[in-house]
Amino acid sequence: MNLENKKQFVVILIAIGLGLVAAFLTSQYVQNNIKAQTKALARDYGKQNAGFAKEIETLRSEVKRQRDEIKQLETKQSQYKPGVAAQATTEKVQPVVQMDSFSVRTPPGKRAVTILVDSLSAVGGLINPGDFVDIIGEIKIPEESGDAKSVKDVTTVLFQNIQVLAVGTNFKPLGSAPAYEAQQKARSLNITVAISPEESGLIAFAQANGKLQLTLRPPTDGGLQLLQVASWDTLAEYVMDHQGTELMVPQKQANIFEADDQEKDEVRPYIQIFKSGAESNF
Repeated sequence: MNLENKKQFVVILIAIGLGLVAAFLTSQYVQNNIKAQTKALARDYGKQNAGFAKEIETLRSEVKRQRDEIKQLETKQSQYKPGVAAQATTEKVQPVVQMDSFSVRTPPGKRAVTILVDSLSAVGGLINPGDFVDIIGEIKIPEESGDAKSVKDVTTVLFQNIQVLAVGTNFKPLGSAPAYEAQQKARSLNITVAISPEESGLIAFAQANGKLQLTLRPPTDGGLQLLQVASWDTLAEYVMDHQGTELMVPQKQANIFEADDQEKDEVRPYIQIFKSGAESNF
């Protein structure tokens, strides 16, 4: 090998060595750069996780606070009883109305009103506290003539689905036949019912101007119906529709006035003849 070739061979070896050194240095730089970026990402991720952990802890604290408030409300509700009020000076709850008082049996929004009916009008004395009834009124209504003594009797259903709170002084359901027998033998019964404030005034007015009667409803029937006023006409119509029998009921008298002679129309007899499709009057 001559000198020139030796020089070329040495140059190639040097170049290869430098290339290897450059590749090694480049690899080290890339690895160091990757490690640095990884550490930076790890720091950022750790900061984010710390923020997330703080938010989660805040949410947990808020949920715990709300649960504690709910438990406090449930405790207060469980301690609450109708007819009692908390005293401002003491923590002990003192009853305002005794629980055995009759007023606590009146449903909210209703008023307890007592009506007087005879035993027969109270379903023969079979009315029981807790029953629901319809109230029929036989009302005396003044006539339009203006005479204070001129009245007409009207029978109609006044109230429907009314709860019976008490019969006399008994506000617990009866459980024996002798109790019903005692009610049947009584000449009249005090029936206490639960009605609205508006109805309480109306039922007092109806009782002052007529007579009341009760009809017993089944416990499963809570519907209301539009009913007609009972009269001869409605009775005759009902019997005709359901029994096929015609009742001869009194007819209403019409007011007949004598017409003025000047306003009377003269009625003349005439004959109407049709001939070949044409009309002729004579």
